Amino acid sequence: MAVQRLRFYGDGDGTTGTLFIDLSKALSATNRKLHRQKQIYTVYGGYYVDSNGSRIDINVAPNTWVTKRAINRGFKMWRKSISETLKNTDGMQTGKYSDFKLYLNNGMGSSTLMPVDAADVTIPTGEWDYSTLVSENEGNVDSFDLHIVGPHSGSTGSMSRVGLMKSWLDSRPLPTSQNQPHITSVAKDDPLSNLNDNSGVVDDRIAQAADEGDQRPYDEDTFWGYYSDSVSGGENNLQRVSSAVTVANSIAITPIHGFEALCGLVQINVSADTSWELVLDVETEGVSF
Repeated sequence: MAVQRLRFYGDGDGTTGTLFIDLSKALSATNRKLHRQKQIYTVYGGYYVDSNGSRIDINVAPNTWVTKRAINRGFKMWRKSISETLKNTDGMQTGKYSDFKLYLNNGMGSSTLMPVDAADVTIPTGEWDYSTLVSENEGNVDSFDLHIVGPHSGSTGSMSRVGLMKSWLDSRPLPTSQNQPHITSVAKDDPLSNLNDNSGVVDDRIAQAADEGDQRPYDEDTFWGYYSDSVSGGENNLQRVSSAVTVANSIAITPIHGFEALCGLVQINVSADTSWELVLDVETEGVSF
């Protein structure tokens, strides 16, 4: 286990409101080595500082099997695309630091917050390109990036972003809408079922057994991570993992809870136009999925 303390700073000039952190990018710049993005990054906790009083909310992609399945599907397609491309070239290889990199949602851009030193100077970073895929559909060539949650951006032939969770849902056969009860509704009229019916309640019990639990316990065409009414750049589809509030002239520092971030992607929202700092203790060794 190796923990890296990362400090992020905002001075109120373009660094309030909705902002994004890519922990793999921040760790790569800090430690001068590639920290691959497609991992689960653990934040053990930290603290938030603001003497003027404000609130910070921290959100990540929902940590569910569906989210992981959707990301893995995108990763396999990205890797297959590269493999097929290289087969048609003569000795060409990918870049030394080639890596699968994606955005959190459609509101995230490539200019993420980077760690700063004790004097608020940003740690220099190198190249960090998010993965771009190229596809063809009926003669139309699409070149697009990937994000985890929320809807696509663009349309066929002019797609700019593809939401992996929506793409996964669209590729899946939907559950049948036909009821499949364990005990059929006609069972209440069966002679053997009513053999010892002396109280008049057996019919009700059989009907209840037939009706309860005959529907799926989830919505078939939307889920956490992809809602049809998503707001681009908003907090829809994301999981709140921590919040902290400071009080002007009273409580200038407050703790941050620990959390896990799929692909190290974090959205923060600072409520006031103020100078603030956020310090996170991050496990440098991510967990594969």
